[in-house]
Amino acid sequence: MISGPSAVGKSSVVKEILKIDKTIDRIVTCTTRPKRESEKHGEDYFFLKKNEFLREINNGNLIEFSEVYGNYYGIMLSAINEKINNGRDSILIINWEGFLKIKNAIPEGVYGIFILPPSIETLKTRIHQRREDSPEAINHRINMAREDMDKSKFYDFCFKNFEIAATAEDVLMKINDIRKNKVINS
Repeated sequence: MISGPSAVGKSSVVKEILKIDKTIDRIVTCTTRPKRESEKHGEDYFFLKKNEFLREINNGNLIEFSEVYGNYYGIMLSAINEKINNGRDSILIINWEGFLKIKNAIPEGVYGIFILPPSIETLKTRIHQRREDSPEAINHRINMAREDMDKSKFYDFCFKNFEIAATAEDVLMKINDIRKNKVINS
């Protein structure tokens, strides 16, 4: 499972990993947030209306879910079970709360990787470059990022994302170490 603060580059790192290693699947999560122009339904997220998302919660179909910045995010239990049943190595982008819930529910074979920004200033620049948020929302995201980064201590491995391709290579090397049972915390 890969986590990190908003705008740290989690999705970009995962996309790069999936380009390099075709044997790894991505578990696609659900969200109620609006789709960005560059995103595809079913590939980046399953974009659901709020009432659809709440129905999935009520039906017990989500292994975990949370509300972040006014939008819901969650993971279908069936998506995880499908990968486990097929014996596929998989990547899941998730916030720290979801990571802890899933790690508690499935303690074997689940590893947490936390992506950190090189600095708070770099993160601020990345958030500004998105051009999606008001100054107040940007300040809120920075404050949340500080809280998120404090949770990195719960993860098995942490990587600073200076550059997407290099971070993806580093994370993939760690994944391959895990696959070979040569896990060394760093």
